[in-house]
Amino acid sequence: MSELKQRKRTVATSADTSQERSETSLQEHRRAWWKIVLRIAATVVVLNFCFSFLITDTALWGHQSKWTNWRNYIPRRQRVFTQQELAKYDGSNPDLPILLAIEGDVYDVSLGRGFYGPGSTYNLFAGRDASRAFGTNCLSRKDHLTHDTRGLTESELAGIKSWHRLFEHHQRYVKVGTVTLDPIDPDAPIPPPCDGAQPKPI
Repeated sequence: MSELKQRKRTVATSADTSQERSETSLQEHRRAWWKIVLRIAATVVVLNFCFSFLITDTALWGHQSKWTNWRNYIPRRQRVFTQQELAKYDGSNPDLPILLAIEGDVYDVSLGRGFYGPGSTYNLFAGRDASRAFGTNCLSRKDHLTHDTRGLTESELAGIKSWHRLFEHHQRYVKVGTVTLDPIDPDAPIPPPCDGAQPKPI
C-alpha cells in the first residue's frame, strides 16, 4: 500500500515538473518571437529612414512640421519682446541672432542669414513684425512694413496666415517668443495699396 502511494507521488511530481517545463518553454518561445518582431520592426524603420533620405533628403518622405524640427525639442524660454527690443535683432549685431515676427510670434531665422542678414533683399523683415508686407508682397514701401493689417483683402490676410504657417513648420527656424505690438490708432490712415509688389523669401 505504501509502495502504491509512493508511485502515485512520483507520477504526480513528474507531471508537475513536465508542466513547469512546458510553461517555461512556452514563455521562452513567446519571448523569442517578440524579439524577432522587434528586430523586424526596427529594420523596417531604419530602412524607411534610409530610403527617405536617398529619395527626398528628409527622414519622413518630405513631410515637414514643427514636430519634425528637432530644434523645437530643445527646451528654451519663450521671451516676450517689446518692439524696441526686437529691433536690436535685425542682423546688424553679429553677436545676436536674427529675429523676425509675424502676427506677434517671434522666430529665430539666423540659419536663413542669406535671406534675412544685412545686405540681403529681405533684411527689412528682420527685427520687426511686418505682417502687412507678408500679405501684400510690398517690400518697396516702408508703410507696409508694419503689423497693421487694416484694409487688407481676404486673399492678403490668407497670405499672412500661409507665411505664418511656413515659419511655424520650417525645419530651420524656431519660435523664440512673442512681441508686444503697439496698438494701431483706428483714426490713422490705412497704408495705400502697393503697385511694386515683389516676391518674398522661402
